[in-house]
Amino acid sequence: MSMFRYSGNGSMRYNAKELAFIAIQPAKFFTKEGPLYMRTSQGSHVWTRKKDVYNERWCRLRGNLLFYFKGRDLLSEPQGVIVLEQCFVKEEYAEIQSFAFCIEFVGEEHNQYFAAHSAELRDEWVAILQKGSYESLRSQFHSLRAQLLARTGQDPIDEERHGVVGKSDPAESSSREPVLEMSISCTELPKNNHGVSPSTFVSISCVTPPDTRWSKSGQTEIIDQNSNPFFLTTIAFETSRNISPITRLRANIYEVQDRNIHKVVPIGQVICSFRDIVTSPENRLVLDVIGTDGSKSGATITLLLWELEQSDISRPTSAIKPENPLKQMLGPPPQATPRRTRSMSLSRDNYFRALYCSPCTKTYRYPDVDGTHVLVQEIMVESKLSFSIPQQMIKLFLREERKKLEELNMFGELSRDWEDVRSSIMAEHVHLTVRYNESLEHLSKRTRGPQFKRSVDKAERLLEFVPINLHLQRLRVEQPGHREKMYDVVTVGAPAGHSMKFKHGGLKRLMQQYSDEQNRSAIGSIGQSPIPAEQLAKIGELKRKLDWSTSNLMMAAKHFTIDTMKSKAHDLAEKVCEIVVVCEAPFMENMYNQYRIAQTNGKPPRKGTAKSMKNQSHQPHQSDPDGECSHSSGSSNISAGGGGRGANHRKSTHSSPSSNHVELRGKDYEAWEWNGAIEDFVRSTSSNSEGSSGGQANGCASSSAATWHGICHKLHANMESIMQAIELLPDSASVKERESAIDSGVKNLKESVRHLEDQARYSVGFYRMQEENKNLTLLQTLQCRRDVVLSQAISALIAGVITKVRSNIHNVGFLNQACRIGILVDFESLLSTYGDEMGMIEDMSVGIKDLEFVSFKFAQNRNIDADLIPVIGGTRSNIIVTVPLPQTLYNELPMEFHKGGGGPTISVHPIMFSVGMNEEQSLAELFGDTSLQDVINRESLQKLEIYYEQFIRNVPAEARLPTESSLALDVLMSGLQHHVAAKKNKNMDILHVSAQLIRRMNGVRVTSCKSAKDRTAMSVTLEQCKILQDEHQMPSQMFAHLLDTMRSEGTRRDNTRKNVGVNKYAFNNLQIRAFPKQYRPPEGTYGKTVVT
Repeated sequence: MSMFRYSGNGSMRYNAKELAFIAIQPAKFFTKEGPLYMRTSQGSHVWTRKKDVYNERWCRLRGNLLFYFKGRDLLSEPQGVIVLEQCFVKEEYAEIQSFAFCIEFVGEEHNQYFAAHSAELRDEWVAILQKGSYESLRSQFHSLRAQLLARTGQDPIDEERHGVVGKSDPAESSSREPVLEMSISCTELPKNNHGVSPSTFVSISCVTPPDTRWSKSGQTEIIDQNSNPFFLTTIAFETSRNISPITRLRANIYEVQDRNIHKVVPIGQVICSFRDIVTSPENRLVLDVIGTDGSKSGATITLLLWELEQSDISRPTSAIKPENPLKQMLGPPPQATPRRTRSMSLSRDNYFRALYCSPCTKTYRYPDVDGTHVLVQEIMVESKLSFSIPQQMIKLFLREERKKLEELNMFGELSRDWEDVRSSIMAEHVHLTVRYNESLEHLSKRTRGPQFKRSVDKAERLLEFVPINLHLQRLRVEQPGHREKMYDVVTVGAPAGHSMKFKHGGLKRLMQQYSDEQNRSAIGSIGQSPIPAEQLAKIGELKRKLDWSTSNLMMAAKHFTIDTMKSKAHDLAEKVCEIVVVCEAPFMENMYNQYRIAQTNGKPPRKGTAKSMKNQSHQPHQSDPDGECSHSSGSSNISAGGGGRGANHRKSTHSSPSSNHVELRGKDYEAWEWNGAIEDFVRSTSSNSEGSSGGQANGCASSSAATWHGICHKLHANMESIMQAIELLPDSASVKERESAIDSGVKNLKESVRHLEDQARYSVGFYRMQEENKNLTLLQTLQCRRDVVLSQAISALIAGVITKVRSNIHNVGFLNQACRIGILVDFESLLSTYGDEMGMIEDMSVGIKDLEFVSFKFAQNRNIDADLIPVIGGTRSNIIVTVPLPQTLYNELPMEFHKGGGGPTISVHPIMFSVGMNEEQSLAELFGDTSLQDVINRESLQKLEIYYEQFIRNVPAEARLPTESSLALDVLMSGLQHHVAAKKNKNMDILHVSAQLIRRMNGVRVTSCKSAKDRTAMSVTLEQCKILQDEHQMPSQMFAHLLDTMRSEGTRRDNTRKNVGVNKYAFNNLQIRAFPKQYRPPEGTYGKTVVT
């Protein structure tokens, strides 16, 4: 076989003997065979020029393998094989040989030329070869799948069941839930010819007569070089398989010779029935392994079967099915194998079933140090929140956009220049609204298919608000003598603007760009000036209090004495003073004056003219304290109710240090894009009155009430008239006299306050419009990107919080902790600080910080027919998530949750720790910049320290989560502080210690990488094994074995298949070498897949 040659694109490992065996199979296994002329090069010496000649070869095509023989004698070995991948076939007319065609490989200089005996044969070979590649078959598959989906509205492929045709309803997943489980071990497996113990796995298949087709039930993991393997992976049998006592079971034992090419050879098998197992002592059956030659191999296999006990506490009566006849035969399980209950199963719990679907379960069983066995179960489910929460967030954003459009439209008529500004700003908001509506419409039509966004769709614009690959990963542990424990991790792709790309960085860089633009256009240094929106909110709140006080005053006039009226009038006067103090802020008057000027002859400042704006700011501002106009050099100059006060305000503002960073989200998200240089409004109005002689006349002809100071002064005047009317009332005044004495004054006061609030709203709205006009395109880009990131982040947050609350519904200590200090949420990032992932980190860090403005409330779901999807309300700056609970769960909450007003509001404390681990992070550490990662970790540590102090003070030791770990909380905190401060590349201890600390404080865990598929799988499986080691004392020798088993046979491998169609991690050898050792997958589980 030394003459066997391989041809194809790139290098490939192959087994020559196996290929030769395939090449000589009967003709029925081949698509086409026949003679072809094949071009080869001939030349006997190095100095002799080689000639290209065509020699006849017998060719056979099977799949994507084209074998060629020297002659038609198939008993001889083939000369070689051509792999038809990454190539295309075309006809060649320039060749000397007639009827020629060429197989041209992408990126390769060497092409292979053939020729047929006729044009018809050439066309046949070209057509068949073009369809022979895996890429062509895959293209046909996707085309047919899309056609069926378009015609029927249903995906013909069940993504959750490994490509089974006919997708089942996720709500019926309980019918596929395991009812029986089997553990397998072998002894005395034969060694190979080199005396080395085999690397083996066992595959289990079943058949129930009269059916004759064997169906695969599952397989174990691969155990390397062990003649007595104890397999950790158990085999589950679902109710849908209709297992009965007569069901036959076949266990095939294979030796793995090469994991990379999946080369296996059979060792032997056993066949038995389920009746044989259940009639054996303790349901444990030991059988001799029959070798491939039909004789006993000397090895044995042990099959241990047990029942999964069913709890119907949360299962509707109608869903209970008759007992399986096999289960009636099963006796109690052995003491070493405790009976598993499913009362908290994700698909058996009504609440979880309403929020999650498509469970994927893997179970493992390993021996404990005391001789018992520990059962470990991985459960991965899709969240139905993946598409419902983004729709609600888009609706919230649309409400905010409508408010902005209404605000822009409320000014009435402005000058022509300002009308142009308003029109351009409104056009941008309308464009954003159209984009949001398109996404909302697309999501609302999505009612079928997987309940998550695949990683390959992360850049899809219509799905940009949807989190990437959102799943809940649960670890269940059952240990004899201990209560069942569960550990949850939410896995999600990095919340980022993937559809907007990262050419100009992420949110942090864009925010810094906005800050720089603001500083360039600002006038002098900017101090800590109040935010106009906050002042407007204060005025609105004080107005409501003032309305309440006026109602109390009228009630006192009707039902009480003059003294009571005086007391209520005094309270009302205090409210008037408070609202006047707020309104007398100098910038409030300047905003009002700018708005008034814009209604007549004002002109907007030119963009990018910081120098001209600075010159304007130095113009003198003069005003009469009583609201009268004064004239200076033919200009109309208006100041903040007194030159002294306005001058002092400007002086203090300019003397304070400027800030290089503008935090665009303060207490009020609504105003983030206008939270810039407030003193831009402190300008001379002379420039606005140029060319218009009506400016002075207009200002002087108006009454004092037309100025901001006059409006505020009117409040005092109205209040004084009320006080005087009360003082003049005699003690014997009747009710009618008391009411008539203050009625007109109260009405005038309320009207004045209403007018003040309207003018303040107009002024603040105009200020926002002017600020937005400075950087309109950048601000809209920021707004859209921030909304997208927030929608993705809040979806993961809600999934984590409601799962945490449901799992701890009976834990009074946790619920009291949530009420007092809120819930800690830890986002773990595995992104690198290099290339596009740097932009993803920038987006993700801002999005997680924005989650600080989210709070939760729990309410009883009184409508049985209504779904249990959380309801989102509020504004961007104050998002309130109302979580409906079934009555049975709601009644379990402490009394604090049942108080009036819907119970307490639960705050969240999001933090983010980030450590890159791939080859790009290695480049960043050598040649790039990792400072952003360091800053994020330090800031998160500071927040965690604050929460830790509150946790120690408010949560007593007896109410904390019980633990078997030997490390105390203070030790973990000190260790995390040390690791964050250390200058160490790829310091994964930051993530390990922070995860352990968050769990000990009842926090929520969220893990992310770019797509939550590959690196996330490595992190989640490692965390699960560390939990078993720390909390359940898993033997150290089992750690590496179970870690590799989870990565090769666990749920995260299924996650890769659901996303890209291939159950391999998308790593190459270079990346594997760059990973820390504990994050490397086992051989045969990674390779080339779809780039995501």
